[in-house]
Amino acid sequence: MSFPIGTGETNSFSINADRTPLTLDKSTRTLYNRAISDPSSLTDQERRLITHRPLPEEENNLCRNACGLSMDELIAKAINSNNNNNNEDDDDDLSLSFGLSNKEARLLTASVVQGQSGRILSEVAHLSPEERDLKARAMEAARTDDVSAAIEVAQRVRHRWTGVQLAAAKALSNDDIRNIQVAMKVPWQEHVLQSSSTSAGDSSSDPSSSSSSSGQGPGEAGARFGLVVFHQQEEEEEEEEVGRLSKYKSQIRTAIYHGLHYSVLLIKNETRNRFTLHWVAVPGGHNNDLDPSALRSRFSTMLSNNEIPIGFRRDAFLYLDKEAFHSRETVRPYLWLAEPEPKPEYETGTGTGAQPEVL
Repeated sequence: MSFPIGTGETNSFSINADRTPLTLDKSTRTLYNRAISDPSSLTDQERRLITHRPLPEEENNLCRNACGLSMDELIAKAINSNNNNNNEDDDDDLSLSFGLSNKEARLLTASVVQGQSGRILSEVAHLSPEERDLKARAMEAARTDDVSAAIEVAQRVRHRWTGVQLAAAKALSNDDIRNIQVAMKVPWQEHVLQSSSTSAGDSSSDPSSSSSSSGQGPGEAGARFGLVVFHQQEEEEEEEEVGRLSKYKSQIRTAIYHGLHYSVLLIKNETRNRFTLHWVAVPGGHNNDLDPSALRSRFSTMLSNNEIPIGFRRDAFLYLDKEAFHSRETVRPYLWLAEPEPKPEYETGTGTGAQPEVL
């Protein structure tokens, strides 16, 4: 079968669609019918044949190469994540713990063999409706309980990922999306993930680094990375003011969440899990507002005293002054970005001040 495709030019071209029907052979129909009527009689090899799964060794190797886990380990992870995360409220995506990465979920639902799902769909499309139904019922019956449970979890994870990505695309502006795409051209994720892991390893072997200003132990702090955020500490924190700050933090958290979940492929799952903000309350200045110069000095002091959580940016910080705080009433709340005071020439030996890290 062929149909023409018009391009607006004088000549059109045709696409040929292969509609040659396929028919299941007698032995395959017999196997499918037995799978449906008596699934317990199936051997592991027969189950794999029906569900198009490779032999165990090949499947585990392919899965391990793709995500670091064997298929057996991935199935167990999916089932355990379901037991630990029974929150069915899909309306609050920010509170969800996916349990599986999108790649892991895809391996469970689409097969570890590249292009396998497409080939199965192509085969099914050439079957008669009756044989198509027979094949679908046989595949479902041939799955063991643990495989079925893992696939169900994976399907739910992929559904949630779709919702999260759509919400991010709706919340982000064209400029936001363009900035994310440009940022992805720099290998900042590899840099910060490696740096924070290295810092965590160093601190765990250093007896003097037993705690941090965030209240976390060295291992926990090293597992995270992000930025310090200064905000004004009220002399008498009224309940209404505390509520407004809490609302603002929630808005910023939501904005960060959308940014980190805009792309499944570009942003690493480890980056999403480990990025955070470290909020630090500081007294206001003479005009009852934050002074950027004073904050630079405060940040430099924190650096000197090792008060910056391990793995966090040491060449930049964020701050929340009155103007930024008022942005909570707008569609796009924001924070200010600043850099600490450069070190004197005799300390750096370069004459150019402190050099920022690549991020």
